[in-house]
Amino acid sequence: MSAIPAGCTDGAALLAPADADAMGAELGPGWEVRGASLVLEVRLADFAAALAALNALAEIAEEENHHPDLTISDYRCLTVSLTTHDAGGLTANDFVVARRADGVLASGA
Repeated sequence: MSAIPAGCTDGAALLAPADADAMGAELGPGWEVRGASLVLEVRLADFAAALAALNALAEIAEEENHHPDLTISDYRCLTVSLTTHDAGGLTANDFVVARRADGVLASGA
């Protein structure tokens, strides 16, 4: 059974490091915890692919009501940075969005 919930919830509590590690093990390659954030940097084929992925991730963020910082740099590098500001760090909600982001990025968005 997955440690990552099916969707985001209001008032999610901060994760203990062991819980964050368990959820992180379920994510695709490249995700890493940086301070209070869960970060992924990917290099896509071109600017159009990076923009398509960014837009697909924005749709997920709206559906989940949990919004990452999304950045395109060097015309095709997309950075996704997740944290739960209200909780002051990582919650299960961050991993819900990260798992859905993996699906988008694996499909080539």
